[in-house]
Amino acid sequence: MTDAAIDDTPARGRAARLRWLVPIAFLALTGWLVWRELDTFDLAQTQRTLLAVPTLGALGIALAAFAAVAATGLVDLVIARWLGIAMPARDMLQLAFVANALANTVNLSGAMGAGVRLMGLTSGGVELSRAAALIGMQALSLPLGLSLLVVATLALGSLPMTPGTATRWLAYAVLAGAALYLPLYFALTRQRRLMRWLPAEQPLPGWGLRLALTGLSLVDWLFACAVLYACLHVSGAAVEPLMLVGAFAGASVLGLVSLVPGGIGVFDGLMLLALGAAGYDQAAILSALFLFRLAYYLLPLFFGLYAGSGMLANRLPLLVRLRERLAGHPLFGLLGLPASLLADLGVRLIAVFTFGAGVLALASAAIPAVHEHIQVVREHMPLLAVEGAYWLSVLTGVLLLGLARGIDGRLRVAYPLTQAVLLASALLALTKGLHFGEALFVLGVMALLRTRKAAFTQRAMSLMSATTFGWFAGLVGVVVVFFAIGVAAVLGDDSFDLFYIGFGEHSSRLARGLAAAVLGMVVYLIWQSFAVRRPHPAAPVRAELAEAREIYLKHGGGEFAHLSFMGDKSLFWAADRQAVVAYGVIRDRLVALGTPCGPDAAVSRAILDFRRYADSQDRRPLFYEVLEPDLSLFHDHGFDLFKLGELAIVPLSEFSLAGKRWEDLRQAVNRSTKENLTFELAHPPFDTVLMADVERVSDAWLADKGGSEKGFSLGRYDADYLGWSPLALVRRGDELLAFANVLPAYGPNGTASVDLMRHVPGAPRSTMDFLFARVMQWAQESGYAQFSLGMAPLSNVGANPYARINERLASLAFRYGNSRYNYQGVRRYKDKFKPEWTGSYLAYPRGMWVPGLLVDVAALVAGGYRKLLRG
Repeated sequence: MTDAAIDDTPARGRAARLRWLVPIAFLALTGWLVWRELDTFDLAQTQRTLLAVPTLGALGIALAAFAAVAATGLVDLVIARWLGIAMPARDMLQLAFVANALANTVNLSGAMGAGVRLMGLTSGGVELSRAAALIGMQALSLPLGLSLLVVATLALGSLPMTPGTATRWLAYAVLAGAALYLPLYFALTRQRRLMRWLPAEQPLPGWGLRLALTGLSLVDWLFACAVLYACLHVSGAAVEPLMLVGAFAGASVLGLVSLVPGGIGVFDGLMLLALGAAGYDQAAILSALFLFRLAYYLLPLFFGLYAGSGMLANRLPLLVRLRERLAGHPLFGLLGLPASLLADLGVRLIAVFTFGAGVLALASAAIPAVHEHIQVVREHMPLLAVEGAYWLSVLTGVLLLGLARGIDGRLRVAYPLTQAVLLASALLALTKGLHFGEALFVLGVMALLRTRKAAFTQRAMSLMSATTFGWFAGLVGVVVVFFAIGVAAVLGDDSFDLFYIGFGEHSSRLARGLAAAVLGMVVYLIWQSFAVRRPHPAAPVRAELAEAREIYLKHGGGEFAHLSFMGDKSLFWAADRQAVVAYGVIRDRLVALGTPCGPDAAVSRAILDFRRYADSQDRRPLFYEVLEPDLSLFHDHGFDLFKLGELAIVPLSEFSLAGKRWEDLRQAVNRSTKENLTFELAHPPFDTVLMADVERVSDAWLADKGGSEKGFSLGRYDADYLGWSPLALVRRGDELLAFANVLPAYGPNGTASVDLMRHVPGAPRSTMDFLFARVMQWAQESGYAQFSLGMAPLSNVGANPYARINERLASLAFRYGNSRYNYQGVRRYKDKFKPEWTGSYLAYPRGMWVPGLLVDVAALVAGGYRKLLRG
C-alpha cells in the first residue's frame, strides 16, 4: 500500500461524515426557523384548502409536471448528439425520464440518476467512455439554469431572504456561490486538462453547445417553477411571478447544497418562510407544496419506476456482462445503488396501485360526499341507484385490496378479475358521487395493468406464507380504519339505521358499507381458497410409467430412475417431453429425485423447465441426491449445493472373490454355502406363491425393526413396484430367507443396483453379504460396468475446516449421532466391497434454510411429519 493511499483514508472518512452532517444541519436549521416563525399554523385549514382543489386543476398540474420532468431529457438528447451516440431519440428520452424521476426524489450524491443512465446506455450498446462522458456533461449542465435564475433575481433584487442576520448572510454566501457557477462553467469547460474524462478524440464543448445547454437548463427550472405556480394558484395563493421565481431559485439552491434527497424539508421550509413572510396564506402555501411534491416528485417517481422496470427487464440478459465490463471503471461505484432491481418493480408497483385503488374507494365511502356533487347526483340518478353504487363501491374496494396480493404474485387468474373490478370501481366512483379523481386514478391503474398482461404466468401461490398474511393484514387494517373514519365523521348522528336510505343519511350508508366490507372479505377468501389453491400433482398412470421407461432405456436413468415406478412420485415432462423428472411434494417444496432423465442436450433445459414450473405455483424446487458429474448444471441454474453423503460404486471389472483383497467377502460366501443357502434371480411376472413369501419376509423384517414403510428415495414393499424388475432371492431349502429387488441398468452405461433389501430375523449373519456377492457376480457376467451399493449418509460431509457451516454441523451428527443412526456402521459395511466413493448433493435455491429443507425431505421419505417423529 502506498503512502498516498494511507493519507487518503482520513480524507474519505471526513467526506463521509460531511455527507451525513450537512443534511442534518440544514434540516435542523430550517426546522428551527419554521418553528419560530409559523406559530399560528392551522392544520385543519390546510386540509380544507387541499380538499377544495378542483379535480381538473389537479389533473392539469399532474400533466404539466410530467411534461416538465420529460423536458429535462432534452439535455441528454443534445449531449448525446454532440458525442455521436446513435441511440434512438425515443429510447434516450425514456431513459432520461426514468433517471431524472429517480434522481429528483431518491438521489444520493447523484448516484441514482447516474447509475440508471450508465446501466441504460451501456446495455443499449453505447461505449462505456461515451456513456460516462454523457453523464458527466449532464451533471455539469444541470445547475446552469438555476445559476442564471439566481444571477437574474439578485440583479433585480427580487430574492427574498430568511429572517435573522446570521442566516441571511449564510444564505447570501451560498447564493453568491451559485451565481458564480455560470461563469466558472464557461471558463473551465474549455480547459482540456479539466475535461480529460471526455473521450480523447472528442473536441471540447463549443459556445453553441454550452449556450444550448444553458438555455435548456433554464427552461427546465422555469418549467418546474411554473408547476409550483399552478399549485399555488389552485390552492388560492396569488403569488407574484417575479417574487415566486426569486423564492424558488433561492430555496432550490439551498435544497441542492443541503444534500437532502429531493431537498425535502429544506426546500419546502424555505418556500414556506419566504412566501409566508410576504403575507401569503400559510394553509394555501402548504397545500400548494403538498401538491407540488405529489405532482412533480412522487407521481413521476412511480411512473419512472414502472417504466424503468419494463425497460431494464427487456435487457436483463445483458446485466451480468455489463457488470463485468464496468468493474474496472471509476463510475462503477455509481451502481452501488441497485438500479438493476428496477426490472422487478413493475408488477409490484401495480399491486401497490391496485391496493391504493381499494383504499381510495373505501376512503371516499367513509367520508361524506361534497354537497355540490350530491346535488348533481340527486338531479340525474334515482336514490336506490346511488345507494346501490355506494354499497357496491365498498364491496369492490375490499376486493381490490385482496386482489392486490394476486397481482403481486403474478397470478394468471387474478389478472382478468382485477381488470373487471377496476372498471366497475371506476364506474361506481362516478355514480355514487361524481368522484372524478378517483375514477381517473382507477382507470390509470387499469391501463398500467393492461401493459403487463404477459407477466401474469403464475398458476398458484402460497396461502400460508408471510407475504400472504401481510397483504391480508393490510386488507383488514384498511377496513378497520375505514369504519373508524366513517364513525368519526357521523359521531352524534342518531340515524345509524341499516335500512334507512336518503341522500343525506351518511350514517346509515356507513352501516350498510360495513356489511358490504365484511361480505367483500368473505367473497375474497372464498375465491382465494378455490381459485388460488395449488393443484395437487397426480400420480402417474401405467402408460406414463411405460413412456418414462422408454426414456430410461434409451438415454439412461441414473441411479434413481427406477424408483419412479413406486407410484409415489409425480412425473414432470420437460424439454418438449424429451426428458422426465420424478418428484414428490411436501409443503411448498417440489422435491425431484436425482437429475432429470433424458438426452444430454435436454437435461439442462429440463432443470430450467422444472424450476419455472415450481415458480409458477409459488413453490421451491429441490433436487435430492444429485451426483458429482451433474453439479455444474445446477450451479448454472442458480442452485446452491449441500453434501448429503457419498455413494458407493463398485467397478465390476475389479470385482472378484479371489485374492486377499476380497478375503472377508469370500469367507462370508463360503459360510453361507456351508449353511445350505442358495441364490436365485427371479424375473417378472411373479406367481402368487412367490409374492406371498416375499411379503412374509418383508413383514417379519418390519416387525423386527419396529418401523414402517418409507418411500420416495427408499424402496418399499409394493407388489406392483416389485413387478417392474427381477428379484434376488436367498433360500435355505424351500424357505425364503432374504430378497432384494434388482434395479436394472438403464441405458448403455447404466449402473446395476439393489433397492429393497429384507431378510427374516433368524437368517444367518452372512446372508446379505452372500446376496450382494451373487448379485454382483450376476451383473458382472451380464456385462454391466458398475454396481451401486447406495449412499452412506453424511459420510465425508463437512470434514474440511473451510466447509460451509451447515455441512460442518452435519459432520457433528455423523460423528456423535452414530449410536442412534449408525452412520459410521453403514460406511464401514459398504467399505468391505472396496467401492469408489462419489458425493451426493441436495441442490436448492439460494437463500433457503438447509436444516429446514433436510427435515422436509426426511418427512417426504418417511411419509409425513408424524411418521418422521415416530421413527
